[in-house]
Amino acid sequence: MKKPLLFLLVLAVSLCAAANSHTLSKPTGKAPAKVDIITEQPEGEVVTYARSGEYMTVSLYGYITDQQVGQLKIVYDADGTTVYIKDPLCYGEGQGVWVKGELSEDGTTISVPLGQYVAYNEEYDYGLILSWGATEAIDLGDDFYWVMFTPEDNVEAVNYAVDAEQGTISMVGSEGDAFAEEPNNWNALGLAGVWSDDLSVATIEWKTVWTAMSDAVAIAPANPEATEFFDCGDESGYTRFDFNINLQDVDGNPLNSDNVSYSIFTDNNQLFVFDYDTYGPNNGFEEDMTEIPYGFSGYDFYLRRVYFYRTNEGDNPFFNWRIGIQVHNTVDGVRNSSDIVYLEVYPNPYSGIEGLQTTKTVTSERYYNLAGQAVTNPTGIAIKVTTYSDGTTTTTKVVK
Repeated sequence: MKKPLLFLLVLAVSLCAAANSHTLSKPTGKAPAKVDIITEQPEGEVVTYARSGEYMTVSLYGYITDQQVGQLKIVYDADGTTVYIKDPLCYGEGQGVWVKGELSEDGTTISVPLGQYVAYNEEYDYGLILSWGATEAIDLGDDFYWVMFTPEDNVEAVNYAVDAEQGTISMVGSEGDAFAEEPNNWNALGLAGVWSDDLSVATIEWKTVWTAMSDAVAIAPANPEATEFFDCGDESGYTRFDFNINLQDVDGNPLNSDNVSYSIFTDNNQLFVFDYDTYGPNNGFEEDMTEIPYGFSGYDFYLRRVYFYRTNEGDNPFFNWRIGIQVHNTVDGVRNSSDIVYLEVYPNPYSGIEGLQTTKTVTSERYYNLAGQAVTNPTGIAIKVTTYSDGTTTTTKVVK
């Protein structure tokens, strides 16, 4: 079974279908004649931003609208004019592609030319390019809808307003309501990603605001979501686990994705090991991995999905009951973790069994100085408070 290599192809097979919908779109003009993508981080000052706004994705399975999540980086070139934006579309996060823009002389506007690639597949010679236009849901009767995308061919760039005092960058001129009743939630004007081979729309975003993030703090991340498990059923395919990582701490503050990682668990908090011999050659790591950096991509790792090289059926399943995910936030060597969030795939074989022994794991480690103040990078004598997955805690004195 061939796995798609572009993020929206992966997304297409995982979306929940909108009832009785079609996904047609109007061509968006000419595709760029040259593929010129930037995958290496350019030189300059780097600032990390948290995303907000709304978006819609389009696939053969229907339409989905929701709030934008995640983060992006902007590199400000030393020339004071050129900027580079990493993964400008929220559903492109993890692709690692930079687009080029221009900061106005007064620093109040960023202009990003359209037609730039945000993803590209060399094997199939097509990718996703930036376009500006509007979607409209057309009622075909009997609860069937056709979502049509119409580009504004006279628009050559998407513009963002820069508020240096507030630390925000806001898309100019977009509109829509992702939470209106269907089909009104499918009507929007904004920045779209269209496929370069047939110029059909794949995603569109509006009301986009990027907010500069403050210094990272070692605090426990919010719990992730375990959304779906699919078993291929035999050794000819790939078993997958889908999830969502909320890039926020337990207080609702944004986390810097550079400090975030996750681990996979099964059954009684058993840590899953992605061993090098099985997963390393295809995914570019050189030793066994139990913590996967947020946004790590490879043949089997995607922003919201992991594949396994085995079926869970037969005489040797790799779990019997449930599969889960735990998120870690590590700052200055201090790691705090969310709860392990499980998806119960099969009936609990341990229900009704008393005295079941489970392995507890560390969910957070916090440090305090001798005055009782919380510190993120302790020096000298400090008090370490460790919290475990079963809710218990231990307190020890440490010397740093």
